[in-house]
Amino acid sequence: MTNSAARSSCPASARKRATLLGLLVAGAFGIGALGCANGEIRLGDPFDRAQTLEEAQHRYTVLMRWSEFQKAKSFVPKDDRDAFLERMNELEDARFTGYESESVELDDAKQTATIKVVYTLYFPHSPYETEISEIQEWSRDGLRNEWRVRSLFEGLPALAAR
Repeated sequence: MTNSAARSSCPASARKRATLLGLLVAGAFGIGALGCANGEIRLGDPFDRAQTLEEAQHRYTVLMRWSEFQKAKSFVPKDDRDAFLERMNELEDARFTGYESESVELDDAKQTATIKVVYTLYFPHSPYETEISEIQEWSRDGLRNEWRVRSLFEGLPALAAR
C-alpha cells in the first residue's frame, strides 16, 4: 500500500479529530504555562488589591517592630504624619521583641481593611516584657493600590508612663 493509499483509507473525520485533539492539548498546556507565569488567578479581586494590602501592612509592621518610625510614617496619610510621630515618641525607648498580626478584615468593596497587631516589647528600665495592641485601619482611594494606615495604640500612654 502506498502512502497516498494509506491516507485515502483514513477517513477525513478521524484526521480532523486528531488535529482538534492536538490543538486542545497544546491549548491546555499553553493556558497552564500562562497561569504559572502570572501566579494565581484572583477572579474576585482582578486588581490584586488584597495582595498589595498584605505587602504594605507587612512592611509597615516590620518597620514599627524595628522602631523605624520615620520610615513607617510613609504609610500614614500626610495630614496625620506629625501626630503619628508624636505618638511614637511614647515608644522611643521601647525595645520590640516580636509581633503577631491577626487576620485581615477586608470590606466587600476592597477599599478598607482593619488589622489588629500585638507587639511584644520591654523598656530598658523594666525587666518585664509586655504587650501592646495596635489597631491598623487601612484605606485606599479609587483603583490605586496606595494603601494608607491610621493606627490606634490601645493603652499607649499608660504603658509609656511605667
